[in-house]
Order: sequence, then structure tokens, then C-alpha cells
Amino acid sequence: MRKDGEHLGYGGIFNSLAVEFDTWTNVDTQQSDDVFQDHISIHSGGPLSPNGSNRSTSLGFWRPYDIADGKVHTAKVQYLPYVETRYFELMTANENLIPYLKDNGEGRRLGTLAVFVDQGIKEDRPLLAIPVNLSLILNLPDSLAYVGFTASTGRKWQKNEIHRWEWCRIEC
Repeated sequence: MRKDGEHLGYGGIFNSLAVEFDTWTNVDTQQSDDVFQDHISIHSGGPLSPNGSNRSTSLGFWRPYDIADGKVHTAKVQYLPYVETRYFELMTANENLIPYLKDNGEGRRLGTLAVFVDQGIKEDRPLLAIPVNLSLILNLPDSLAYVGFTASTGRKWQKNEIHRWEWCRIEC
């Protein structure tokens, strides 16, 4: 049974990919693998399994970043349809990523999903990046997807705001 606030609002969603900006430690829940500091991570259960904020759906390792400091932060999530070699030293992977590191027979190869925060955007230095074939993670009929935002702290309180966002098919 899930308690209020667990999995940041995206838990249980099949065929989804989440870029997680986690500012709350869930020490009072059954989610015992939550880390005890602000962090950013990428999660998916693939097309046939539910997503969640625990290690079983993490596609790589989380990276610490102080995002609950009361300041406004800027983030950029970018997918490149090729492996960006400049980001090799910043890439992360774990065993959950293995099924999504191959060609699926339709000519779509590995790409790079990168998350940039604050100064990293200007410096073209992501906080974290993963090599991934998105066509294996997501089953997208007609290549269409929904994009959304969610936040959750259960019975606690925290202010989370999206001041502005853009969706670009090419460089913004």
C-alpha cells in the first residue's frame, strides 16, 4: 500500500519516463531506499511495468544537488538521438538500464538523455546523463507523448513552482 506523497506523483504510471528532482527524504515510509539529501535521478519501468521513485526503476545513479535551498533553479532536460561523447565522464548507468541499450530493429539507435541544472546549462555540462534508446523505454504510437509535472510531500509542506517551460524539437 502506498502512503500519501510516495513516488512523487508518478508512481504506478506505466510506459513513462520521469526526471526526478527529489527534495524530500522519505524516512517515515516503507520506501527504505530513499537517499538522505536532495538529488536528481531518472526513472522508468519501461512500457510494461509501473514507474516509481525507488531503486528498481532508477536508470543510473542519482546525483546530489541542493535544490531545496529557497532559490529559483533552472533546469534543462535534453534528448540527443546519438551518444554524446562529450558527456561520457558525466554518464551514469546501472543494471536497470541494460534492456534499453540496444537497437530495437527500427533503425533507432542509442541516444543521450541529459539533465542540466543552473550553471551547467550555460557550460553545456549536465549534472547527469544516460545512454538510452527511448524507443525501447516508451511505446509511443505515432511518436506522440504526454508531458507533465508533479510534486509531492505527503502530509508535509513544500513550495514547488514551475515559472516557465518550453518544449523544443530542436535547440532552444
